This record gives sequence, structure tokens and C-alpha cells, in this order.
Amino acid sequence: MGFEFPLLLLLLLLLPLLAWAYQRRVQEGRSSGHVLYPSLAQLARLSEPRWKRHLSAVLYGLALALAIAALARPQAMLPVPDPAATVIVTIDISLSMRAQDIQPTRFEAAKQEAKNFVRSLPDGIKVGLVSFAGYATLEAEPTTDHQRVIDQIELLQMARRTAIGDGLLESLRAIPKDENGKPLGPSTVVLLSDGRTNSGVDPMEVAPFAKDMGVVVHTIGLGRRSNPDDPDQQWGGYWMQFDEETLRAIAEATGGQYYAAGSAEALRQAYRNLGRMVGWKPQRTEISGVFGLLAGVLLASSLLLSNLRRQVI
Repeated sequence: MGFEFPLLLLLLLLLPLLAWAYQRRVQEGRSSGHVLYPSLAQLARLSEPRWKRHLSAVLYGLALALAIAALARPQAMLPVPDPAATVIVTIDISLSMRAQDIQPTRFEAAKQEAKNFVRSLPDGIKVGLVSFAGYATLEAEPTTDHQRVIDQIELLQMARRTAIGDGLLESLRAIPKDENGKPLGPSTVVLLSDGRTNSGVDPMEVAPFAKDMGVVVHTIGLGRRSNPDDPDQQWGGYWMQFDEETLRAIAEATGGQYYAAGSAEALRQAYRNLGRMVGWKPQRTEISGVFGLLAGVLLASSLLLSNLRRQVI
């Protein structure tokens, strides 16, 4: 955090002087103040802890400190929406998504949380949708109309086989680029899969292209970890298990993160984490309003406490 006018912080040096003046006044009041017939309330105040007697003054001092800091125009690096950003949501729609180890099914859970993820993204950024099974399809070109992407997620249908590499390649193709083939802005692919590649190009051959383009790929492995005897991980007599090694390697190669989603809650949390990372950029932002608000609250509290104490005298 920094300040636009840091020299104004020198005013904080006045606070020790004010504290000294307050202490002198308290001492003078003790030596000169005599009450012939003290009330019960006044006697109760004498037995109060010392910090209670000076709480209103402390709050007043803190309010002054915050007010001075507000005058210095404090600034902090805060996340703000990045209108140049593009996010491609890439979803595995292979038949293995019928497995029920994640309720109600992997497919329905994936669609629901992908829709929530798109809703969480800041307005103004471009979002696209790619699905893949044995082949990849661009379901929605990158657009600022997030509802259109959500509607397309709802319409997804499952198909045979799994081509993770094709899904990633189609996602890279969908990203808006300049005449040199470079993304027009920060670009991210969020790829979810529950299976292993058995069709199309090797995904590890595509990952270097993403790295060269500067595209970050976050991956999510959907399903419980290795348990071939779990009937909920089977469909059609086949064991449905995601390729954790490849998904992790894709993320690491492109500077992204890998998430293992072995439950609906884990999948939800993975998308929540990504929603706080994707589509945002750090920007120096003035926060003097926050300091001013806190100063006002502390000042009001100080005056209220002081007034209450006077009423019992």
C-alpha cells in the first residue's frame, strides 16, 4: 500500500502531543476534583478498569490517525475486472460423464458448476465454450454475453470417446488473436475432463503451443481417485478414471493450476477458486474512502461513549 501525498502523514506526529495534553488534563482533574456527596454511579466509575475510563479518548485518537491517513490519499493494489481478458470454458462430454460417483452424475454436476463459474466472472470479459468427446466443438465463440454461454452449457449432450488434446487445441483456436497470432489480451482456458485421451492429438503436444501463446491452462480432474471396484465409477462395464498425470502436466506447463474434484463440493470449490483468479487484474486503487469511513465510525463511537459517561456523573 502507498500514499499519493505521503508528506501529510507527518501530521501523525501531532498525536503524541495530543496524548500528552490529555494525560495532563486527567492528572489535573484528579488533583482538583472533589465531590462531597458522590453518587453510586460515580463510585462505580472509580472501580472501573483503567482502559474503560480512557476508551473514548483512545477511539478519538485512532479516528484522528485514520482521518490524517485518508488526507494522504492511501492506495492499494486491488483486483479489478480486465475487459481485455478472454476465458474459454472447455468441458469433457464423453460418455464416461454418466458415472455417478459425483451426484447426480459427473455430467450434470459439471454443467451446473460451469454455469456458476461463468456467472461469477466479471462483466465485460469475453467467455467462450468448447466441448470435446472424440472430437472438439466450439459451442460459443468468445463473447461478453455470458448468458449465451450459460445457455449453451445447458444444451450440451454426451458423445463417444475422449480427445483432450483436440479440446485444448480448439480452445486455443477460439481465442481472439492479432495479425501475429498472439492473443489480444490475457487469455485463460479452464479445461475439465473425467477420462483419458483415446482419440485425436496427444494433449502434451498441444500444451507447448499454449505456453508459446502465453495462454494459461487450468485443469480439473473430475471423479474419485483410483478405485476400480467402485460401482459408481463404472459405466457399461468399464472403469471411468481421469488422467490425473496429463491434466497436471498441462497445467504446470502453461503456468496454470490443477484441481482434483472427487466430489461435487470439491468441484464447486475449484471453480470458485478459479473465479477469483480469472478475468481480473491488479490495479492501484485509491481507498481513502475506506479510511474516512472508519474514522467516522470511531469518532462517533468516541463521542457516544463520552456522552454516556457524562450522564452518570
